[in-house]
Amino acid sequence: MSDVTDFLVIGAGLAGLAFARQVQAAGASVRVLDKGRGVGGRAATRRFGAARVDHGAQFFTARSPEFQAIVEEGLAAGWVREWYRSLPEWRDGAIHTRPEGHPRYACPEGISALPKFLAQGLDIVTEAEVSGLEWEAVGYVATAKDGRAFAGTTLILNVPPVQLLTLATDLLLPEAAEQVATATLEPCWAFMALLEADISVDWPALELTDHPVFSWIARDHTKREPSAPPVLVAHANANWTQAHLEESQATVEAALRTELENLLGPLAVTQCQAHRWRYAKPSAALGQPFFWDGARQLGACGDWCEGGRVEGAFLSGLRLAAAT
Repeated sequence: MSDVTDFLVIGAGLAGLAFARQVQAAGASVRVLDKGRGVGGRAATRRFGAARVDHGAQFFTARSPEFQAIVEEGLAAGWVREWYRSLPEWRDGAIHTRPEGHPRYACPEGISALPKFLAQGLDIVTEAEVSGLEWEAVGYVATAKDGRAFAGTTLILNVPPVQLLTLATDLLLPEAAEQVATATLEPCWAFMALLEADISVDWPALELTDHPVFSWIARDHTKREPSAPPVLVAHANANWTQAHLEESQATVEAALRTELENLLGPLAVTQCQAHRWRYAKPSAALGQPFFWDGARQLGACGDWCEGGRVEGAFLSGLRLAAAT
C-alpha cells in the first residue's frame, strides 16, 4: 500500500482537481486517483483525424472571482480565448437570434487544457479504477482493480452520484445516502463529424430547445486556429439518448448522421464517430455546493451538486476544500 496522505480524492474531474489544488496550497498532502488515462472527466478533448475535438463539455463561463482568476491567467497565456457572446436558438422549426450576453470561453487546443492546468503539481495516479473502499486503522483505503491500494485520512469522491453510492454506501450514514440519491445525471450521445468543407452558416454553435433529437450543435473548429479542419459536434438530447442508450456505437453513428443531415442538409463527412456519456449533466442536482460529513471525514463534489456548468464543478471542489 502507498503512503497515507491527508486527502485521498477519487476522480480527477474539475471538482476533484480544484479541491486537490486548494488543499495542497494550504499545506496538506493529497493524492488523486482516476480510472482514465488523463484528467478532466467530461472536460475532454480527443484527436480526431487532423482535428482536436471537444466531445464533452463545450465551453465555460467565468462569473465568480475565483474562476475569473483562472480564466484571466489562461487568456494571458493564450490557452483560453473568448468564443462567443451570442448564440442562436433552434425553436419551433426555425433559428432565432438572441441578444448578446456574457462571454463564453473555449480553449484553442481543446477544453482539456483547463483540467491540465489545474492538475499541475498534483500527485495524480491515472488508470487506477477503484473497485473497493474501506475504513481501516490507517484511514480510508481505496483498492484498484489491479490490486494497488491507496490510503488517506480524509476521503473525497468526485464521481457521479450513482457510482458514489455503489462505492461508498457502507461508509455513508443512511440519511446521507438518501440525500446523495436525490441527485441524478442524464446521459448524452455525442456525435463528431470531420468535414471536407464547412457548412454555410454564420453561427459558431446552435442550441436546440425542442428538436426531437439534438440539444446542441457546434462548429467545433471555430474554437481553434483558422487553419483547423471543419468539425461538427452534435449532442443528442436526453430523451433520444435514453431511448438509444444501449445500442451499438455504429448504429448510433449512422442514426445521428442521418438526423444531422436531415436538419442541416447533405454533409461532406470524411470521418464520424459517436461517444456515449452515461452521466452527462444533472437532471436533478443535490441543491448545495458539496456534500461533507465532518465526523466521518468524507466528502463529495462535482457539477451534480449545484448545477452542470464547468465553473460550477470548479467551485464545488473549491467550496468543499474550504469546509474541510
